[in-house]
Parts: sequence; C-alpha cells; structure tokens
Amino acid sequence: MLTVCVSGSEQDLATTGSLMLELFHATTTAYVDSTGQLDYLGTLVRRASAWAERYLGRGPLLLQVYSETLAGAGDNALTLSRRPVMSVLRLFDATSTGTATEFCSTDYRVEDAEAGFLGRDAGFAWTAQFAHAETCFSLGLARSPLPGRLERPWLCEYAAGWVPIGGVTTSSPVYSTAGPNGTTTTGRTLPEDIEQAVVLKAAEWWNGRGGVESERVGDLGVTYRAPSADALGPAESLLEPYRSLA
Repeated sequence: MLTVCVSGSEQDLATTGSLMLELFHATTTAYVDSTGQLDYLGTLVRRASAWAERYLGRGPLLLQVYSETLAGAGDNALTLSRRPVMSVLRLFDATSTGTATEFCSTDYRVEDAEAGFLGRDAGFAWTAQFAHAETCFSLGLARSPLPGRLERPWLCEYAAGWVPIGGVTTSSPVYSTAGPNGTTTTGRTLPEDIEQAVVLKAAEWWNGRGGVESERVGDLGVTYRAPSADALGPAESLLEPYRSLA
C-alpha cells in the first residue's frame, strides 16, 4: 500500500514563461493580447505536465513524502515504487509502528536513488506466504510458496521525486521531513529535458497540431503521426530516457 503523507504545492513541470519563449522567442506578453490567452497558456502547461507524468508511467514526478508497505525478496534490497528517492525518513520491520522495530539510519542506505533501491547489509527476508502443508509442487520436501501471495511487512517512509523548477525552502513540509539517508538539496533537480518536453507538447496544442504529421490545403487532408516508437515526436523523444518499463 502506498500513501502520500505530504504532497508538494507545485505540480507544473514547466513555466508559462518557458512556453512563451518557445512560442514567441521573447519574455514579453506582447504576443498575448488578453488575460484569457495568458491563462490558457498556463492551462496548457498544466495539461502537458499531466501528459508527461502519464507518458512516463512512474507516478508523480515532483517531490512528495510517502509511506509504503513493501515485500522482501530475500536479498539485500527493497524496491520503492516512487523515485528518485531523495531521502528515507524511517524504516520498520512491520506495518504496526506500535510493535514494529524501527531501524537506525546506519542499518540501511539509499543504494540507487533513481532506481528506488534501498539497501541493507543484513538483507530483507523473503515475505512469500507458504502452503500450510506439503503440496505436489514441493515433491514432499518442503512447503511450497503460494503464487502471487506476498506479504508486505516492511514499512518505509521516504521522500521521493524531483525538486521543482523553483526549488523548495527548508521550511517546506515536503523538505523538512528529509531523513539522514539520501540528499537534502533545496535546489531544482527536475531534468531540463522533461521541462522542455512539456513546453514542446504545450506548444503543439497551442498551435493546434496535437500530433499532426502533415497537412494538405486541397481537399483539407490531415495526416496524424503514428503512435509507434519509430515515429516519436520531439516531446516524446525527450522523455524516452526517463520512461518506466514496469
């Protein structure tokens, strides 16, 4: 189970100013003739930000604090579902914090922030449920693990996601929860490629193309770009290295 404990106040992955630069190559509103149009640019940025999160398939991209129950695989790593991992607040060996053992910060570490791996030298016991008796699958030697029946006794509270464009302050709730395992940067960590992809997608919608590959004036013909890996648009191409394969 995954629960958001503290959500960030920022959701946009680009700024209206960046979109205006892409569209008009100026930082002025001279090419926007109404407040309504300026608001619409902001709406396009929000829509394109949501599109980018869906396209990447890895959940919210900006920094939030989570509580997650996890299954052990019998090795020395737990895989957190939200990433990149900024810091780990607390780790328990059971989901009831009243009776669980809380590990010291020296007992574990962020092994790979981008992959979401949390490491522990003592390991994380395999949490599969086993049959109550011998079955045909065990050949009479031992109880068999039940397919698809993994318990999730490990409880981890952690901060994950990229720091937004404007950064965060040390008084921000999403930052002040930072634990000893990980980083505590307040400056922007959101990759510029993701910001530019959002800008390019919003610009497509502003120009009314939305995936149009070609147009024809005679008989008003329109050809749409095929949604294949061989025909990625500029925005999609920028996002591909960050896309989740899970």
